[in-house]
Amino acid sequence: MLLRALTPGDAGDVQAFVRGLSSRSRYERFFAPIAELSAKQLERITASAGFSIGAFDTAGRLVGLAEYARSSDGEAEFGIVIADDCQGQGLGAHLVGALLEHAKRSGISRLAGVTHARNRAMRLLARRLGFGVRPDEDPDLVRVERALAA
Repeated sequence: MLLRALTPGDAGDVQAFVRGLSSRSRYERFFAPIAELSAKQLERITASAGFSIGAFDTAGRLVGLAEYARSSDGEAEFGIVIADDCQGQGLGAHLVGALLEHAKRSGISRLAGVTHARNRAMRLLARRLGFGVRPDEDPDLVRVERALAA
């Protein structure tokens, strides 16, 4: 696997990746039954002030995507999605690990995200990587958070 930061030139690969996800995976990541990303979502992932990283297999296919967006208080909100045929193989841990390292170097004090309460795989991954998991205001969601060392 090759992990690298995404750029605007990756927009076509990102869109193809999202289109190729199962409806369940798209819903778990984007919290809506989307078929593809809007132009605004695609721009946010490939050209925003945050950080987006992709995992590419040996054939050059995008198989994982992780990103964070910085908030005004020095914290960042993150999201991750892995191609259905690559889930459960440890790629999520590598991508979130890369996000954590980049966030630390960028002076972010806390990385946080939300996931569906029934998303057992994400809750387990978060705990394994040192995130706290707690209920969200929405009873269908849980919040994962990890303070980052200065």
